[in-house]
Amino acid sequence: MENLTCENRKNNEENPLRKWVVILGALALFFLCTTIYFAFFAAPSFNTGVTKLVQNQEQVEAGLNKELADLMAEHNLIKEQYGNLVDSLSEKDSVIMANAAEIQRLIAQQADYNKIKKQLQRLQKISQEYVAELDKLYTENQQLKEENTQLNQTLTQTRQEKQQVEEENQNLTAKINTEATLRAYNIKAVGAFNKARNNQEVETTKASKVRKIKTTLTLAENSLITPGTYNVYCRVSVPGDGRVLTPGKSDAYTFMNEGQRLQYTAKATVNYVNKAEHVTMVWDVRDNDKAIKGTYIVQVFSDNGLLGETRLTLD
Repeated sequence: MENLTCENRKNNEENPLRKWVVILGALALFFLCTTIYFAFFAAPSFNTGVTKLVQNQEQVEAGLNKELADLMAEHNLIKEQYGNLVDSLSEKDSVIMANAAEIQRLIAQQADYNKIKKQLQRLQKISQEYVAELDKLYTENQQLKEENTQLNQTLTQTRQEKQQVEEENQNLTAKINTEATLRAYNIKAVGAFNKARNNQEVETTKASKVRKIKTTLTLAENSLITPGTYNVYCRVSVPGDGRVLTPGKSDAYTFMNEGQRLQYTAKATVNYVNKAEHVTMVWDVRDNDKAIKGTYIVQVFSDNGLLGETRLTLD
Protein backbone atom coordinates (compact mmCIF):
# COMPACT_ATOMS: atom_id res chain seq x y z
CA MET A 1 0.00 0.00 0.00
CA GLU A 2 2.74 2.36 0.83
CA ASN A 3 4.42 1.31 -2.34
CA LEU A 4 1.33 2.28 -4.42
CA THR A 5 0.99 5.68 -2.77
CA CYS A 6 4.58 6.39 -3.28
CA GLU A 7 4.25 5.40 -6.93
CA ASN A 8 1.34 7.86 -7.56
CA ARG A 9 3.19 10.65 -5.85
CA LYS A 10 6.09 9.88 -8.02
CA ASN A 11 4.00 10.02 -11.19
CA ASN A 12 2.51 13.43 -10.20
CA GLU A 13 5.91 14.81 -9.54
CA GLU A 14 7.11 13.54 -12.91
CA ASN A 15 4.24 15.47 -14.86
CA PRO A 16 4.15 19.08 -13.49
CA LEU A 17 2.49 20.59 -16.73
CA ARG A 18 -0.42 18.23 -16.75
CA LYS A 19 -2.73 20.57 -14.87
CA TRP A 20 -1.93 23.46 -17.24
CA VAL A 21 -2.75 21.29 -20.18
CA VAL A 22 -6.12 20.57 -18.63
CA ILE A 23 -6.75 24.27 -17.97
CA LEU A 24 -5.79 25.35 -21.48
CA GLY A 25 -7.95 22.62 -22.95
CA ALA A 26 -10.91 23.78 -20.93
CA LEU A 27 -10.35 27.38 -22.11
CA ALA A 28 -10.06 26.26 -25.71
CA LEU A 29 -13.31 24.39 -25.43
CA PHE A 30 -15.00 27.46 -23.91
CA PHE A 31 -13.84 29.77 -26.75
CA LEU A 32 -14.91 27.18 -29.30
CA CYS A 33 -18.40 27.01 -27.83
CA THR A 34 -18.59 30.81 -27.63
CA THR A 35 -17.55 31.19 -31.26
CA ILE A 36 -20.09 28.60 -32.38
CA TYR A 37 -22.83 30.40 -30.37
CA PHE A 38 -22.14 33.83 -31.79
CA ALA A 39 -21.66 32.42 -35.28
CA PHE A 40 -24.95 30.55 -35.41
CA PHE A 41 -27.24 32.16 -32.82
CA ALA A 42 -26.10 35.59 -31.61
CA ALA A 43 -24.98 36.97 -35.04
CA PRO A 44 -28.41 36.73 -36.81
CA SER A 45 -30.10 38.39 -33.86
CA PHE A 46 -27.56 41.24 -33.84
CA ASN A 47 -27.83 41.77 -37.61
CA THR A 48 -31.63 41.87 -37.39
CA GLY A 49 -31.46 44.57 -34.72
CA VAL A 50 -29.09 46.67 -36.83
CA THR A 51 -31.30 46.25 -39.88
CA LYS A 52 -34.38 47.31 -37.95
CA LEU A 53 -32.55 50.36 -36.62
CA VAL A 54 -31.55 51.41 -40.16
CA GLN A 55 -35.08 50.85 -41.44
CA ASN A 56 -36.57 52.93 -38.61
CA GLN A 57 -34.15 55.76 -39.39
CA GLU A 58 -35.13 55.68 -43.07
CA GLN A 59 -38.84 55.71 -42.18
CA VAL A 60 -38.37 58.68 -39.87
CA GLU A 61 -36.43 60.57 -42.55
CA ALA A 62 -39.08 59.76 -45.16
CA GLY A 63 -41.83 60.92 -42.81
CA LEU A 64 -40.07 64.20 -42.12
CA ASN A 65 -39.46 64.78 -45.83
CA LYS A 66 -43.13 64.10 -46.59
CA GLU A 67 -44.31 66.43 -43.85
CA LEU A 68 -42.04 69.18 -45.17
CA ALA A 69 -43.08 68.54 -48.78
CA ASP A 70 -46.79 68.65 -47.88
CA LEU A 71 -46.33 71.89 -45.98
CA MET A 72 -44.49 73.56 -48.88
CA ALA A 73 -46.98 72.23 -51.45
CA GLU A 74 -49.81 73.80 -49.46
CA HIS A 75 -47.82 77.04 -49.20
CA ASN A 76 -47.27 77.19 -52.97
CA LEU A 77 -50.94 76.41 -53.63
CA ILE A 78 -51.99 79.27 -51.35
CA LYS A 79 -49.64 81.64 -53.20
CA GLU A 80 -51.26 80.66 -56.51
CA GLN A 81 -54.76 81.20 -55.13
CA TYR A 82 -54.05 84.67 -53.78
CA GLY A 83 -52.34 85.88 -56.96
CA ASN A 84 -50.77 89.34 -56.85
CA LEU A 85 -51.53 89.78 -53.15
CA VAL A 86 -48.50 87.62 -52.28
CA ASP A 87 -46.22 90.37 -53.59
CA SER A 88 -47.08 92.36 -50.47
CA LEU A 89 -45.70 89.56 -48.27
CA SER A 90 -42.51 88.71 -50.15
CA GLU A 91 -40.39 89.19 -47.02
CA LYS A 92 -42.38 86.65 -45.01
CA ASP A 93 -42.33 84.26 -47.97
CA SER A 94 -38.51 84.48 -47.98
CA VAL A 95 -38.50 83.56 -44.27
CA ILE A 96 -40.64 80.49 -45.00
CA MET A 97 -38.39 79.37 -47.84
CA ALA A 98 -35.27 79.84 -45.69
CA ASN A 99 -36.76 77.77 -42.86
CA ALA A 100 -37.75 75.01 -45.29
CA ALA A 101 -34.20 74.89 -46.67
CA GLU A 102 -32.78 74.67 -43.13
CA ILE A 103 -35.13 71.78 -42.24
CA GLN A 104 -34.18 69.98 -45.45
CA ARG A 105 -30.51 70.33 -44.48
CA LEU A 106 -31.13 68.96 -40.97
CA ILE A 107 -33.02 65.97 -42.36
CA ALA A 108 -30.19 65.22 -44.80
CA GLN A 109 -27.67 65.38 -41.92
CA GLN A 110 -29.87 63.05 -39.82
CA ALA A 111 -29.97 65.63 -37.07
CA ASP A 112 -31.84 65.21 -33.82
CA TYR A 113 -35.46 64.21 -34.50
CA ASN A 114 -36.89 66.49 -31.83
CA LYS A 115 -34.97 69.46 -33.18
CA ILE A 116 -36.32 68.85 -36.69
CA LYS A 117 -39.89 68.48 -35.38
CA LYS A 118 -39.58 71.78 -33.53
CA GLN A 119 -38.34 73.42 -36.71
CA LEU A 120 -41.30 71.97 -38.62
CA GLN A 121 -43.73 73.23 -35.99
CA ARG A 122 -42.15 76.67 -36.17
CA LEU A 123 -42.43 76.65 -39.96
CA GLN A 124 -46.07 75.60 -39.72
CA LYS A 125 -46.79 78.49 -37.35
CA ILE A 126 -45.09 80.98 -39.69
CA SER A 127 -47.13 79.57 -42.59
CA GLN A 128 -50.34 79.99 -40.62
CA GLU A 129 -49.44 83.62 -39.87
CA TYR A 130 -48.66 84.08 -43.56
CA VAL A 131 -52.12 82.76 -44.54
CA ALA A 132 -53.80 84.92 -41.89
CA GLU A 133 -52.11 88.05 -43.26
CA LEU A 134 -53.11 87.08 -46.80
CA ASP A 135 -56.70 86.64 -45.65
CA LYS A 136 -56.60 90.07 -44.05
CA LEU A 137 -55.18 91.64 -47.21
CA TYR A 138 -57.79 89.87 -49.32
CA THR A 139 -60.61 91.09 -47.07
CA GLU A 140 -59.30 94.65 -47.11
CA ASN A 141 -58.86 94.47 -50.88
CA GLN A 142 -62.42 93.22 -51.34
CA GLN A 143 -63.71 96.00 -49.12
CA LEU A 144 -61.80 98.56 -51.17
CA LYS A 145 -63.19 97.07 -54.37
CA GLU A 146 -66.71 97.24 -52.99
CA GLU A 147 -66.17 100.81 -51.84
CA ASN A 148 -64.74 101.72 -55.25
CA THR A 149 -67.67 100.02 -56.95
CA GLN A 150 -70.13 101.91 -54.76
CA LEU A 151 -68.21 105.14 -55.33
CA ASN A 152 -68.20 104.57 -59.09
CA GLN A 153 -71.90 103.77 -59.01
CA THR A 154 -72.52 106.93 -56.98
CA LEU A 155 -70.41 108.99 -59.36
CA THR A 156 -72.14 107.45 -62.35
CA GLN A 157 -75.54 108.11 -60.80
CA THR A 158 -74.47 111.67 -59.95
CA ARG A 159 -73.26 112.23 -63.52
CA GLN A 160 -76.49 110.79 -64.88
CA GLU A 161 -78.56 112.95 -62.55
CA LYS A 162 -76.47 115.98 -63.45
CA GLN A 163 -76.80 115.21 -67.14
CA GLN A 164 -80.53 114.68 -66.69
CA VAL A 165 -80.84 118.00 -64.86
CA GLU A 166 -78.82 119.72 -67.59
CA GLU A 167 -80.98 118.15 -70.27
CA GLU A 168 -84.12 119.14 -68.38
CA ASN A 169 -82.77 122.66 -68.00
CA GLN A 170 -81.89 122.79 -71.67
CA ASN A 171 -85.30 121.46 -72.60
CA LEU A 172 -86.92 123.90 -70.21
CA THR A 173 -84.85 126.75 -71.59
CA ALA A 174 -85.67 125.70 -75.12
CA LYS A 175 -89.31 125.36 -74.17
CA ILE A 176 -89.29 128.74 -72.50
CA ASN A 177 -87.54 130.27 -75.49
CA THR A 178 -90.06 128.56 -77.74
CA GLU A 179 -92.97 129.56 -75.61
CA ALA A 180 -91.60 133.05 -75.20
CA THR A 181 -92.00 133.83 -78.90
CA LEU A 182 -94.84 135.35 -80.81
CA ARG A 183 -97.38 132.91 -82.17
CA ALA A 184 -100.10 133.62 -84.68
CA TYR A 185 -103.41 132.05 -85.60
CA ASN A 186 -106.32 132.82 -87.94
CA ILE A 187 -103.89 133.77 -90.70
CA LYS A 188 -105.93 134.78 -93.72
CA ALA A 189 -105.23 136.47 -97.07
CA VAL A 190 -107.96 137.92 -99.32
CA GLY A 191 -108.23 139.94 -102.50
CA ALA A 192 -110.26 143.16 -102.18
CA PHE A 193 -111.22 146.46 -103.77
CA ASN A 194 -113.09 149.59 -102.67
CA LYS A 195 -116.31 150.60 -104.31
CA ALA A 196 -116.10 153.91 -106.11
CA ARG A 197 -119.46 155.04 -104.81
CA ASN A 198 -118.95 154.81 -101.08
CA ASN A 199 -115.35 153.50 -100.81
CA GLN A 200 -116.69 150.37 -99.13
CA GLU A 201 -114.16 147.50 -99.12
CA VAL A 202 -115.33 144.39 -100.90
CA GLU A 203 -113.55 141.02 -100.90
CA THR A 204 -113.24 139.23 -104.25
CA THR A 205 -111.54 136.29 -105.91
CA LYS A 206 -111.65 137.89 -109.37
CA ALA A 207 -108.12 138.78 -110.35
CA SER A 208 -109.35 141.56 -112.64
CA LYS A 209 -111.11 143.28 -109.74
CA VAL A 210 -108.43 142.90 -107.07
CA ARG A 211 -106.77 146.18 -106.10
CA LYS A 212 -105.17 145.01 -102.93
CA ILE A 213 -104.16 141.83 -101.08
CA LYS A 214 -104.98 142.04 -97.42
CA THR A 215 -103.42 139.68 -94.88
CA THR A 216 -104.84 139.40 -91.39
CA LEU A 217 -103.83 137.40 -88.33
CA THR A 218 -104.03 137.35 -84.57
CA LEU A 219 -100.98 137.30 -82.33
CA ALA A 220 -101.68 134.89 -79.46
CA GLU A 221 -101.72 135.92 -75.84
CA ASN A 222 -98.49 134.91 -74.13
CA SER A 223 -97.44 136.00 -70.63
CA LEU A 224 -93.88 134.70 -71.17
CA ILE A 225 -93.09 137.31 -73.81
CA THR A 226 -91.50 140.53 -72.70
CA PRO A 227 -93.90 143.33 -73.57
CA GLY A 228 -92.68 145.74 -76.19
CA THR A 229 -92.59 146.67 -79.86
CA TYR A 230 -92.44 143.79 -82.34
CA ASN A 231 -92.33 143.66 -86.15
CA VAL A 232 -94.51 141.40 -88.24
CA TYR A 233 -93.70 140.83 -91.94
CA CYS A 234 -95.78 139.48 -94.81
CA ARG A 235 -94.33 137.93 -97.98
CA VAL A 236 -96.62 137.37 -100.96
CA SER A 237 -95.28 135.17 -103.75
CA VAL A 238 -96.73 135.63 -107.25
CA PRO A 239 -98.13 132.51 -108.98
CA GLY A 240 -95.87 130.97 -111.59
CA ASP A 241 -92.40 132.42 -111.04
CA GLY A 242 -92.60 132.76 -107.23
CA ARG A 243 -91.53 136.37 -107.36
CA VAL A 244 -92.16 138.22 -104.08
CA LEU A 245 -94.20 141.38 -104.25
CA THR A 246 -92.18 144.15 -102.59
CA PRO A 247 -92.43 147.95 -102.28
CA GLY A 248 -88.80 148.34 -103.37
CA LYS A 249 -85.49 146.55 -104.01
CA SER A 250 -83.42 148.22 -101.27
CA ASP A 251 -82.49 146.67 -97.91
CA ALA A 252 -85.09 148.93 -96.33
CA TYR A 253 -87.70 146.38 -97.41
CA THR A 254 -85.90 143.32 -96.04
CA PHE A 255 -85.56 141.45 -92.73
CA MET A 256 -83.33 138.70 -91.36
CA ASN A 257 -84.61 135.15 -90.92
CA GLU A 258 -82.32 132.27 -89.88
CA GLY A 259 -79.28 134.04 -91.22
CA GLN A 260 -80.87 135.01 -94.54
CA ARG A 261 -82.00 138.42 -95.70
CA LEU A 262 -85.54 138.23 -97.10
CA GLN A 263 -87.69 140.81 -98.87
CA TYR A 264 -91.12 141.53 -97.47
CA THR A 265 -94.37 142.65 -99.10
CA ALA A 266 -95.87 144.45 -96.13
CA LYS A 267 -94.85 145.18 -92.57
CA ALA A 268 -96.64 146.02 -89.33
CA THR A 269 -95.21 147.24 -86.04
CA VAL A 270 -97.11 146.02 -83.01
CA ASN A 271 -96.99 147.23 -79.40
CA TYR A 272 -97.42 143.87 -77.74
CA VAL A 273 -98.57 143.76 -74.11
CA ASN A 274 -99.07 140.00 -73.69
CA LYS A 275 -102.63 140.16 -74.93
CA ALA A 276 -104.11 138.81 -78.16
CA GLU A 277 -103.43 141.37 -80.88
CA HIS A 278 -105.14 141.62 -84.29
CA VAL A 279 -102.79 142.58 -87.13
CA THR A 280 -103.58 143.64 -90.70
CA MET A 281 -101.07 144.08 -93.52
CA VAL A 282 -102.03 145.32 -97.02
CA TRP A 283 -100.38 145.16 -100.42
CA ASP A 284 -101.81 147.72 -102.86
CA VAL A 285 -101.77 146.85 -106.53
CA ARG A 286 -99.87 149.57 -108.34
CA ASP A 287 -101.57 151.90 -110.79
CA ASN A 288 -101.64 150.57 -114.36
CA ASP A 289 -101.01 147.08 -112.92
CA LYS A 290 -103.31 144.19 -112.13
CA ALA A 291 -103.32 140.94 -110.23
CA ILE A 292 -102.85 137.73 -112.16
CA LYS A 293 -104.79 134.53 -111.89
CA GLY A 294 -103.43 131.66 -109.81
CA THR A 295 -102.54 130.79 -106.24
CA TYR A 296 -100.55 133.23 -104.17
CA ILE A 297 -98.48 131.94 -101.27
CA VAL A 298 -98.61 134.24 -98.27
CA GLN A 299 -96.07 133.81 -95.45
CA VAL A 300 -96.05 135.70 -92.17
CA PHE A 301 -92.88 136.26 -90.09
CA SER A 302 -91.82 137.92 -86.87
CA ASP A 303 -88.30 138.96 -86.00
CA ASN A 304 -87.91 135.50 -84.37
CA GLY A 305 -89.04 133.39 -87.33
CA LEU A 306 -91.97 132.08 -89.35
CA LEU A 307 -95.39 132.55 -87.80
CA GLY A 308 -97.30 130.63 -90.47
CA GLU A 309 -98.58 130.79 -94.02
CA THR A 310 -101.74 130.67 -96.08
CA ARG A 311 -102.83 130.71 -99.75
CA LEU A 312 -104.91 133.00 -101.90
CA THR A 313 -106.36 131.75 -105.17
CA LEU A 314 -107.61 134.25 -107.75
CA ASP A 315 -109.49 133.37 -110.92
